[in-house]
Amino acid sequence: MKASPNTTVVHGILRRAEPASDGFGGDVGIEVTDNASPEPAADFIRPEAGATLQAFYGGLDPAATRALIGRRVRVELTYNAGPGGGRAVVRALEPD
Repeated sequence: MKASPNTTVVHGILRRAEPASDGFGGDVGIEVTDNASPEPAADFIRPEAGATLQAFYGGLDPAATRALIGRRVRVELTYNAGPGGGRAVVRALEPD
């Protein structure tokens, strides 16, 4: 069985970083400027330029991430899913 690639890479502006209420990670909002995925037509998230991508970020450091708000970033994501739905998850987020 051949699996689809599950890597999405975007460049964009970090617009939001909110810590989760349980203290682990949090949610980020990225205004996508371009999809730089290895196979853009085949990735699961398929972000479009101009759209805001919401994603969970387990490595969210509130102070460090908030310092990037309004700045251009490069974000590598994956899509985790199960029977109840799914969500985009940040693997890496760095200044661009």
